[in-house]
Amino acid sequence: MLRVQMSQAKPGMVLAQPVFHPRSEGQMVLLRAKATLEQGAIDRLVEMKIPEVWIHYPGMEMVGEFISPKIMASRALIAGDVSKAFIGASQGAHAKLDFQQYKSSMSSLLKNLINDPKSSIFVGELVDSGFPAVRHGANVGFLSLLLGMRLGFYMMRERKYVNAKFASDVTNLGVAGMLHDIGMMRLDEEVIKRWNKNHDPSDPQWQEHTTIGHQAVRGSLRAPAASAVLHHHQHFDGSGFPMKEREGEEPSGLFGSEIHVYPRIILAADLFDRLSHRASSVGEDPGDGIAMPAVCTLKKMMGKPYGDWIDPVIFKALLAVCPAYPPGTLVRLSNGVKGVVTDWNQADPCRPQVHEMLHFEYEELGRVFNLRNERTITIVECDGIDVSEHNFYPVTKGQFDLRVFERNLSNGLYQYMPEEAA
Repeated sequence: MLRVQMSQAKPGMVLAQPVFHPRSEGQMVLLRAKATLEQGAIDRLVEMKIPEVWIHYPGMEMVGEFISPKIMASRALIAGDVSKAFIGASQGAHAKLDFQQYKSSMSSLLKNLINDPKSSIFVGELVDSGFPAVRHGANVGFLSLLLGMRLGFYMMRERKYVNAKFASDVTNLGVAGMLHDIGMMRLDEEVIKRWNKNHDPSDPQWQEHTTIGHQAVRGSLRAPAASAVLHHHQHFDGSGFPMKEREGEEPSGLFGSEIHVYPRIILAADLFDRLSHRASSVGEDPGDGIAMPAVCTLKKMMGKPYGDWIDPVIFKALLAVCPAYPPGTLVRLSNGVKGVVTDWNQADPCRPQVHEMLHFEYEELGRVFNLRNERTITIVECDGIDVSEHNFYPVTKGQFDLRVFERNLSNGLYQYMPEEAA
């Protein structure tokens, strides 16, 4: 299997995964797996802003281990739920949101992820409906669920008073992620236009979307998840909002562990998707819908100011669920070899395993490069985009590895300090 951008799709390619209709409210299949692409179908998919397709490719069966048809179908259902929720929210403050349906869809996705752990990673876009806010909500919900699954041990540590059964239930977290921007649907049109033009997070009227969103979900989601909608713009360094009154001090955002772990998770998922796309908000022009390569987004999140905003433990989890170079990605190496990523390791995200492709059209494979062992070779191009300046590598052993952190924490070898966000 290969993940192919629509700009690289050619007639005769055979789909390895179904293509879901981007504007359906559910799992409507546009093209089924095993369908052979024709030029007319390719043109139609481009017109409908389908970002990419998965195709069959001999010798690439190992990539299929990371791609689950059930998980893709569940993600399509989540996208439909987000679309219906946003339409409902736009109809007024008294419009009914179907939380039972949202929880059912998220619970089904969670079950599929548990049953297929190797597919519990973010390997690319599913649909781009032409409505950036819908794509954004669906992706943030999915990523929040993935992060919550990986961070069960951390959520227990950060909120010891929460019953283990509840701490492990991340369904509500996923729903909060998909609805984190629901309040945007009830802002005045002028506020939305101003935000889309300036992207000024200090705009007090735009900031109200968190309060409005919290009011929309309060009582229908568990309190921590509902609160995450209110606090998903809190930054780990205290620079976020809403502000908290502090005796003898200027009001400021919540800081470090003052912020519940749920909004910390949603913040990371929100940033990843927003920084990957040129448009993510209500009313924004989606443009071509092409996402920035994950490696570029992750590198940007490590720099200023974003690196100060994110809980460093949650960033490790993000690296564990969002490969810098997802399996199935077409890349070019510094030695001129063109190939496809077939495996990866979260301990060293930018040194995956790459299978050489001798002739794309004739489906021929050549050598295998494990970049963890061949350190003079780097990835310089991903999906046709120059990424040579975006690779990042661990300076210390276990720097990016969530498993090392969890092991050290359980052995009492790690003392967590909020200052580490700096």
